[in-house]
Amino acid sequence: MKYPDDFNTPAFPAGRFVAVSRFMGTAVMCVFFLIICVCGIILWVKRTQDVTPFLISINPNGERWTVVAHDNHKTTIPAYYVLQESLLNKFVRNWFSVSSDANENNARWAKCNRDSPACTQDIGNDDITCAIYCPSDDAVWDTFEHVVLPTLTQIATVDGDVWAVKSLSMKPVDSVESITANGGFWKLNIAVQTNTDTLYFTGFARVGYDIQAYPKTMGYYVAEFYTYRMN
Repeated sequence: MKYPDDFNTPAFPAGRFVAVSRFMGTAVMCVFFLIICVCGIILWVKRTQDVTPFLISINPNGERWTVVAHDNHKTTIPAYYVLQESLLNKFVRNWFSVSSDANENNARWAKCNRDSPACTQDIGNDDITCAIYCPSDDAVWDTFEHVVLPTLTQIATVDGDVWAVKSLSMKPVDSVESITANGGFWKLNIAVQTNTDTLYFTGFARVGYDIQAYPKTMGYYVAEFYTYRMN
């Protein structure tokens, strides 16, 4: 006999209701089981996921986008890495600065003694006296004095132009691990705002370490510095 159709008789009047109840009970159990499975999957995904923050760096001179990320978000940046970044940030901004104030230019481009207060003491964030000479070695200073300074002097005195770094980005040439407590090699992307245009430069800098000769910058100094205009 076919159930429940053949049982829908006066002799068994509750047959259809029993069948419906059995179906609904089975359906509820299946739905309940699926809910438990979904909850388990959600908990498993929650425990296994590892969200790593990242940044997209857009260089101002039209290069390709760069994804800056860490393989492990628990990685910490060592102090010497930050010190080298700070050194290069200040150095590059002073290197490409041309002020409308002649006294400010003369102070920034001056040459001091290595043991003078300007090179050994942190006078303040606004101190620009010998700002290029003090954090660089003799070879970098010679390049600036004989190659770069004549051009900057002409820009300031003859052209009457004013230069200021508009944006600056930097990263290790190789990897974050290549930057050590003894220094490292960096790549720079620089945008300089002038009176009439924005100039783009790319460059490379090598940071060295000598705590005795460069106490003001925690021992770090610019050992090599090369820049090339992109436009």
